[in-house]
Amino acid sequence: MTTKTGIVAQLGEQAVLLPGLIGKALAANDRIKLRLSLLQEATAQVQEPGRAARPFGAGLREAGLGDEVTETCIADARLVGAGRLYLPGALALLAGLKADLAAMLAPLQAADAAAGAPFAARLEALAPQLAVGVEDQIGLDEVSALATATRGGADSVHLLVMDMHKALNRLAADSAVETLDGARIHAVSPEDRHAIKAFMRGLNRTAPLAFGHPGLETTAVRAGGHLTIQNDIGTTDAHVLVVHVDDEAVSVTYTDIHRVRAKFFIAMFDGQGAEWSPLAERQAAGLEEDAFYLITGRFASGDAAAREKFLEFLGSRIVFLIDWNKARKALQIFVGKKPAVALLSWAAAQDYGHRAFIELGGAELVFDAVQRGAAGRIRYGVRLDEALGEAECVEFLRHVLSETSQGLAAGRGARLIRDEIQADLSRRFESAEGAVFSLLACHLGLTRFTAEGIAVQLTGSGGEGRDFARRAKLIEEKADRLTAQLREMAARSHEGGQLRLVIDAVENTADALEDCAFLLSLVPTGPARPDTAPLTRLADIVIDSISHMVRAVEAASRLPEGQRADATTALQAVDAVVGAERAADTAEREAFATFMAVPQDDARRLTLSLEIARALEQATDHLSHAAFALRERVLEELSA
Repeated sequence: MTTKTGIVAQLGEQAVLLPGLIGKALAANDRIKLRLSLLQEATAQVQEPGRAARPFGAGLREAGLGDEVTETCIADARLVGAGRLYLPGALALLAGLKADLAAMLAPLQAADAAAGAPFAARLEALAPQLAVGVEDQIGLDEVSALATATRGGADSVHLLVMDMHKALNRLAADSAVETLDGARIHAVSPEDRHAIKAFMRGLNRTAPLAFGHPGLETTAVRAGGHLTIQNDIGTTDAHVLVVHVDDEAVSVTYTDIHRVRAKFFIAMFDGQGAEWSPLAERQAAGLEEDAFYLITGRFASGDAAAREKFLEFLGSRIVFLIDWNKARKALQIFVGKKPAVALLSWAAAQDYGHRAFIELGGAELVFDAVQRGAAGRIRYGVRLDEALGEAECVEFLRHVLSETSQGLAAGRGARLIRDEIQADLSRRFESAEGAVFSLLACHLGLTRFTAEGIAVQLTGSGGEGRDFARRAKLIEEKADRLTAQLREMAARSHEGGQLRLVIDAVENTADALEDCAFLLSLVPTGPARPDTAPLTRLADIVIDSISHMVRAVEAASRLPEGQRADATTALQAVDAVVGAERAADTAEREAFATFMAVPQDDARRLTLSLEIARALEQATDHLSHAAFALRERVLEELSA
């Protein structure tokens, strides 16, 4: 780059100056953004007293604006009159805006006067907005007019800057004197090359994860005493990354139209040693809604190797911003907003990304897997995380993100990837139903424990009846908690209605046995105990019935594996439960006959004996209902 800019300009050879002019224009662009941010922050501050002000000190020093405004200017801002802002240094800011806009226009005119003419005309038309008054005052509506980025209405300085910046990026790429590892570079020093290589090393490592999407073009130029690296990040006008590198630090300026993606960007650097400014709000009262958010970060280090390591990491993260919002919207259809962002953070940390997911259809890819791999297993209108459970759904979507990324990278066909995702979802639904059966078996185990305790109590060797009743109550409460889980899990399944019948009947069994334990605790103590043999017989039938039901549930849980023998085992166990219910009917009648055959001196003992017999028989009734409902589920699986 020539240093004799004056004489070259006099000779009319402006194009020779392009590298230097472009460098100055990019630096001017950074200053303009900072000036506009100062004006907007001051406006927000005076309208919301007590609001935490965004710090600008480091940014002012790096941009060389320390002579125009002080670090305390926002704190000193105040309203003067109706809709008027007093800001120390406001006039200098406006004058600087005018100069920086001219600096941005210069290379565009030097490269192609005709192409630069529309920008020059717009700048001339906007000149009244930049008129310098006699005091450091500006109207709130004037700040809004300067800073608005809403298209379709009046032109603004902000819109002009965005459009010139985009044109500068194209010009910089077209006029680069050299390409270094894919970056178009202008007049850089030997030391700058190491920094650029580090940045591009990270960018090129993850760039394949864009899968052909445009938007990773990078330019680098030395201007203003430091190296400036810029990346366009996709195709959105206001989505830009600008990096300044000097001997002491790496400074990052990032703009984004999506607040949540800007927060995601910062979060990617957790543990990297960078300090970030607060995310600047552009929606203060009295201002039009702004089109983008701006944040700045700084990695301070005098060690070149440390700076290069940070630059490499920075370059590697850019691809994870492309189509980010599209991926977030697709994922949150299935898991909600926060888990969707967490999924994208996980995918970025694993270097999978989300572009392959979008490339293969995004939400439609998952809908297709649900339709083909989980048809009949999700009730209409139920979201996927409700059907699978949030944790399992997140794991599935993680698999989708990794499988699409690794599959496309390996050159696997889209159909094969879709088939694998469908198979994985189908397995997860089978596992979810298996989890219901597993928990149901645990519930039956608790119920059998109570039944066995009743049998022991009836022999007279079970200890104090009230103690046993208390233990039985605790077991029943634990079983209730399992029932709540089971009902929630069953509600997610298309077959939830059939499973719910099984669950409710098993729960009724537990309740009947807990009632029986309570009745036992009421039997009067003393030598004149009733004949307990008929009740013991009933208790043994209940224990056998529960054992058969456990076998039926365990066999049913294996049905998705396709083993015919498991279906046979399940149906045989169901039949045994039904047979036990018939045996209990007969045993209950025999018990009643036995009790009535012998006169009783104590009506309490007779009444309790009859009620205990009835409770035990009711337990087998409930188990029979559970068995019949399970039989229907087994037959459905066999016919599928």
